[in-house]
Amino acid sequence: MSITFARRVSSIMAIKNQKIQVVVSNFEIGAGKIGASEGPLALLDALKQLDLEFESPILLNNNSNSIGESNTPFCKHIFEIEKASNLLNSEIENQLSQNKFPLILSGDHSNAIGGISGVKNAYPDKRIGVIWVDAHADLHSPYTTPSGNMHGMPLAALISTDNMKFQKNQISEQESEAWNRLKSIGSKSIAPKIKPEDIVFIGIRDAEKEEWGLIEEFGIKTFEPHDIKEHGIFYAINNALKHLEPCDLIYVSFDVDSMDPSISIGTGTTSPDGLSFVEAEAVFKSFLNHPKLVAFEITEINPSLDQEGDKMANVVASLLNYGLK
Repeated sequence: MSITFARRVSSIMAIKNQKIQVVVSNFEIGAGKIGASEGPLALLDALKQLDLEFESPILLNNNSNSIGESNTPFCKHIFEIEKASNLLNSEIENQLSQNKFPLILSGDHSNAIGGISGVKNAYPDKRIGVIWVDAHADLHSPYTTPSGNMHGMPLAALISTDNMKFQKNQISEQESEAWNRLKSIGSKSIAPKIKPEDIVFIGIRDAEKEEWGLIEEFGIKTFEPHDIKEHGIFYAINNALKHLEPCDLIYVSFDVDSMDPSISIGTGTTSPDGLSFVEAEAVFKSFLNHPKLVAFEITEINPSLDQEGDKMANVVASLLNYGLK
């Protein structure tokens, strides 16, 4: 596959003098359902149909063939996730060292641990803001998780919290040691990677009390559906960027379940009252054009759950096409 993005992207990337590099991390076993490993390739196929031209994407192929039983029930498959996170971390750090812009297409949201860690290890002295466009907060730790699925834990790992105030699980020493290693992955063993006050949630609407507790404790900025309905999507976008003005760099992670289930039908954890297609277009256009953007991640497309074939991948391809014009 041949990708340059030159025709579409030169207008927005010329500011930073960077070339977009697509990085595919198809790791999926942080989720509770199989199928998300096929999402990145389905999206690449959909982008081809739109006649977007790329340089050859980097395919990490770090997926496991099974999400069966795990011997770490409160952080399922954490050893595999640690390996996958280190692999993605190294690749993102490498791409940034070459002054390239990583467009990360990932399986499940646990991949964000590797993606954001790679940015921090490439720029250890920079303050990184994270815009988390998602129905969920993903702020659980092994000590608080109701499921053990690690796609619900990436932000907790990245801000290096156990959230012991809300502890309900007694985890094993093996789990504790692996969790602590995950917090500090990367060539420079940095932990935490980001400050909690440098996270902004857009579209959040399905979080547990343990996660809301952290949001309240740290004053994490949130834009819930009622905020967007009352004030409009650009209220959320503009205020998110204003909140992150002290940050040097911005990483955007877009989980497709941030969109309403009427659109986001090919993903594992849908939630009602999500973003409309037009609102998602505004998110892509605004953030892909921002000069502080250092990387953009798209995650949780699951073709095996898509009852309309590749609708989910086609929707996201249209969003990217719009955002990169």
